[in-house]
Amino acid sequence: MRAAIPAGPALENKGLRSMKTTMTALALILVSAPAAYAAGSLTNESFIEQIGSGNDATITQKNGNNGQATFQAGKKNSVITDQVSKLAGGKNTSGNVQVGKGNTASTGQTNTPPNSQFTTATFTNNSFSGQYGTKNDVIVDQSGGKNSQGALQVGKKNVAGVAQSDTSVTAASATPVGGANTSFTGQFGNKNTAAAIQTSADGTGSGGQFETGHSNASAAVQIGDKNEAGTQQTSVGGRAQGPRNVAATVQVGHGNLETTTQGGSVAGAFGATTEDQVANYTNASFLSQVGTKNVAQIDQENGANTQATFQVGAKNNATIDQQTQTFGTGNGANNAVTTQIGTKNMVNVGQSMAVPLALGNNNSLITQIGGSNVVNAAQSVGQQAVAGNNTQVALQVGTGNSLSLVQATGANVTNTSFTAQYGSHNSASVSQR
Repeated sequence: MRAAIPAGPALENKGLRSMKTTMTALALILVSAPAAYAAGSLTNESFIEQIGSGNDATITQKNGNNGQATFQAGKKNSVITDQVSKLAGGKNTSGNVQVGKGNTASTGQTNTPPNSQFTTATFTNNSFSGQYGTKNDVIVDQSGGKNSQGALQVGKKNVAGVAQSDTSVTAASATPVGGANTSFTGQFGNKNTAAAIQTSADGTGSGGQFETGHSNASAAVQIGDKNEAGTQQTSVGGRAQGPRNVAATVQVGHGNLETTTQGGSVAGAFGATTEDQVANYTNASFLSQVGTKNVAQIDQENGANTQATFQVGAKNNATIDQQTQTFGTGNGANNAVTTQIGTKNMVNVGQSMAVPLALGNNNSLITQIGGSNVVNAAQSVGQQAVAGNNTQVALQVGTGNSLSLVQATGANVTNTSFTAQYGSHNSASVSQR
């Protein structure tokens, strides 16, 4: 159904009522597709309502079980939706709301079996974008099944790109984790850029065994102007089982830059309970930047890495690198917490671990308050270690402080270091092996 209504001041109240009608219609469409399939008829459902002038909506749906709703109010807004269902029991659903001028949204969804033998899967791709302002752009590409994304843009010339691919047989509701991709992007301001790439897939190990991929989840919220956020998550079985990746990013200010990369594999979990197994599969990261031109780069490989970064001020720089080896199982975790308040602070934390029996972990906590503070910390556990734990805590308050720490353990060796500096022009270097 398509209703084209010319612009005019008298239609303001009607436009509000139309928006409510659109949301109701979208809900009905999303419900009607599976109902039609259950009745033996594969149908495509589409709803379009346009208020204003020069709005354009192009919808292409193939093979049935596709639902789509579009609402446009304003001028020269554009929606392009292409949905293909190659899975008899699966479906694609999408919704677009555009209020303003010159907004563009492109959504491509293809529902396919996770493999040639699993053609009875009932997986779903879901997409929704809301744009309020001028010349905002959303590009979404979802393939496979169990992909869900939401994008909200309020302002001018914001750009959001989402690419999700899932070919894992693991059910989304399975324990300890489901093989699903989920992302949310919120942009409030002007000229913000956000990109999320998520991949989940099954594979075959070196011994010919089946290895499953698991889930990716990310959320990025940017408030201000010219902020950039990039998230890449990979959970692919092959060398071992894929991990469960979770990432959240909040940036408030101007010109902040953040990149998060999560991936790797885990060989299994020895946890006695489901909760233990979930924790051992998970890469978790949280980042919050408030100010101007803050830079943070997070890189986590394998499972059971936990990281949190909070920066307030200008020109702060944090680089976190955490890795566990492929042969590690169970609770082989790296933990890093970094807080910087002030200007021109820099933190580099590198934690690398090889834990054949999954008994080692690295922990790092760094807090800097002031200006021109620098901390470099590296913690490593060798392959020969049965149980090697590194712990590092640093607190610096003042200006011109510098700390460099290196810790490496052997078998059954634990390194622990605590450093606190108050004042200015302080320097500390610690090396433990």
